[in-house]
Amino acid sequence: MGFWDSFIRSKQVQIIEREVDNANYTSESVGNIDIPVKLKDDNTFLLANTVSEIYHPIDFIADRASKLRFFISDKNGKEIEQPDYTRFLKEINPLYSFSDLFYQAVFSYLSTGNVFSYATVPSSYRKPSISSISRIDILRPDLIAIKEYRNVSPLKVMSFNDLIEEIRYYNFSSNEGYFDRLPVPTVKILQYDQTRQEDSQLLARSPLFKSARSINNLLACYSARYNVYANNGAAGYLVKKTNSTAIDAAVGGDREDILKDINNRNGITGRRNFWGISGVPLEFVNTLADIQKLMPFDETLEDTIKIASTFQIPAVLASRKDQSTFDNQETAERVVWENTIMSVVQTVCEFFTKTAHLDKAELSIQADYSTVSCLQTNETQRQAAIAAELANVQTLAAIAPETDTKKLIEKIMIKYDMI
Repeated sequence: MGFWDSFIRSKQVQIIEREVDNANYTSESVGNIDIPVKLKDDNTFLLANTVSEIYHPIDFIADRASKLRFFISDKNGKEIEQPDYTRFLKEINPLYSFSDLFYQAVFSYLSTGNVFSYATVPSSYRKPSISSISRIDILRPDLIAIKEYRNVSPLKVMSFNDLIEEIRYYNFSSNEGYFDRLPVPTVKILQYDQTRQEDSQLLARSPLFKSARSINNLLACYSARYNVYANNGAAGYLVKKTNSTAIDAAVGGDREDILKDINNRNGITGRRNFWGISGVPLEFVNTLADIQKLMPFDETLEDTIKIASTFQIPAVLASRKDQSTFDNQETAERVVWENTIMSVVQTVCEFFTKTAHLDKAELSIQADYSTVSCLQTNETQRQAAIAAELANVQTLAAIAPETDTKKLIEKIMIKYDMI
């Protein structure tokens, strides 16, 4: 219990500090507080929301995925309109639309490696069901704390519930104080892959760790850039050209006090002097560190491209100053849809289906891709291919009337998933 209590106290302090920091945000905090120095399991969500190079590829996928039209289908793929089921897409949350919930799920999935859904049911029900669920939420991953059983062999686990002793969700409106205790059966978890966070048999590691070196390098570049701007002092001084002994005698005093005085009075940011003036006969000495020699902008572009590639987003779609042409962008977007977004959408749709327990009724939540313009080029090519093959069948029937054209047409329909 000691570890758990320590973890809970730490979580409470983190939440309180986060509220205070957000309410009193200053430029000074950028270099010292709000930007972590290293990617860790407990800061992936924070980094995804505060570092644009990480936020962009995740938002790129989540935003496009959430803007699709979603519908309920039966086991044959036919769309159904029964209110008992469609309510899961139209009115399942009083604060967010289903599109909002889908965005939250995809963002959490790609940033932290886990999605947590919570189904609200009456207290008289032990487990959620299609008829008992009155609300569905996607829980913020940075506000949830899961206490796992430590003496359970992973080879003997039959469900996630066998690993979870307690779930707490932190907020500032609960009657219990800072958190709600959530019944374990009402929470479902989707994991990105089989990798696990340190000290957990349950939670997956963020896919951002696939680019851990690039992200850590990016954070170091931000820190270096901040230090150049904030701690550079004056751009230069006018001093007497003399030997080091004479200079030491001229300035006098404690070196730390001198540096503090220099940075307080002079600098390239804030209400400070751009130039420094010495009290001795003068010549100009440049003291401004040259940020170009560090090449941080080239470095961060390289890191940006590598982070985007983690999610199979090509370099032409990464957030950068030398944007691609429209034609290249359309082609690249189609590749991202086919290689990444569609598979993520399918995975998250299946997760929502299980959260709503629609799978128990042989129903599922599906996405309609007909509104995605960059995918319509492939559909046009597909229709042309079908028409060409059917024309060949008609030609063959005219040449050889004994040919079983019905069977050939059926093969074409199977080939193109038409039946």
